[in-house]
Amino acid sequence: MSSPDLQSKVKQLTSKIEGELSTVVDELERLKLRPVERKMYACIVACYDKAGKSGSKQAIEQCTQQCQMPYQRAGAVTQQEISNFQNRLNRSMGQCQDDVQSMITPDMQNDDKKMKKVEESLVKCLAGAIEKSREGLKPMRQRIESQLN
Repeated sequence: MSSPDLQSKVKQLTSKIEGELSTVVDELERLKLRPVERKMYACIVACYDKAGKSGSKQAIEQCTQQCQMPYQRAGAVTQQEISNFQNRLNRSMGQCQDDVQSMITPDMQNDDKKMKKVEESLVKCLAGAIEKSREGLKPMRQRIESQLN
């Protein structure tokens, strides 16, 4: 059950949500993560300035590790939220596949008209799953931002 027309429709649907997710991630990176990263580098420079020529290597390493923690935490929070979003989307799309697969009977597989209806059901379900996921982009972004502030 994978006609070129079906593949094209599914690709259109998925590329739309991928583009929207990419836009959100890019905005978060530019507006939230870059400032945290910049502070990290400024902090690391301060570690070297503070240590001067007489500070120990261990003191510098310890200081720089402390500087990196907020950025690492911000990256982990962001990655976890994105991963959760993608997992929810994949589960809902998989459920559509399962639902449609359970509709197919042996006599349908050679009937183009019936298979076309099945494909239409799949596209409709996937469109609904993707639309529901789109609604989750804003709350995901808000959760990330709230943890980065």
